[in-house]
Amino acid sequence: MEQPTHDLRPFQSTAVQSTERRAISVAVVAGIHVLAIYALATGLASQLVQKGLEEIKAEVVQEKPPDMPKTPPPPPPELQKPPPPFVPPPDINLQTQSTAPAITQVTTTITPPPPPAPPAAKPAPVITTPVSVGKAHECQSKYPPLAMRLAHEGTVVLGMTVNVDGSVSNVHVVQSSGHDELDQGAVGCASSWHYKPATEGNQPITHEWQASVKYKLTG
Repeated sequence: MEQPTHDLRPFQSTAVQSTERRAISVAVVAGIHVLAIYALATGLASQLVQKGLEEIKAEVVQEKPPDMPKTPPPPPPELQKPPPPFVPPPDINLQTQSTAPAITQVTTTITPPPPPAPPAAKPAPVITTPVSVGKAHECQSKYPPLAMRLAHEGTVVLGMTVNVDGSVSNVHVVQSSGHDELDQGAVGCASSWHYKPATEGNQPITHEWQASVKYKLTG
C-alpha cells in the first residue's frame, strides 16, 4: 500500500528562515554586548589613568620646594598728579578815568659866555751875541817863543765870559792844542780881548762865549 507523499520544502524553508533570524538576533545582541563591554572598559581605563594622574599631581604638589628668599615686589609707579585745570581769568572791563595831561618840563640851559681870550704873548726879546771890537781877535802875533823853538803848532778852543762892559773874564781851555805852551799863550792873549756885549731887548747882558786860537808857523 503506497504511503501518501508530502511536500516538505515549505516547512524546510520556514525553518531555515527562522534559524537565520535567530542567528542575526544573536549576532546583534552579541555586538551590543561587545560594544557595551568596550565602552565600559574604555571608560574605566580612562578613569583609572585620570585617577593615577591626579594622585601623581597631588604628590608633586605636596612636595614643597626649598625656601627661597622672597624678592620684594617692585614699588608701585609714582603717579604724577594731573595739573589743575586751566581756568581763564574772566574778562573785566574797567573804565579808566581820563588821565590829566602830562606836564612838560621845560629846562632852559644858559650857556655861559666863553672866557676872555688870554692876552697876546709878548714876543720874546731878541738876544744878540758878543761882537769883537776893532780888528779880529788873533794871537798869531804873540806866538809863544818856546813853541816856536820846538816847532809846535795847533788850535786851542777857549771858553770865557763876556761881561756887560765888553771885557772878558774866566778864560779857560775847552779843547787843548796838545801843547801846554800854546794853551797857556792863548789864555794870556784872550784875556785882553774886548767885545761889544750881548744884548737882550737892547739891554746889555752877561754872555758865555767860545773862541778858537790857531797857532801856525810860517816859512
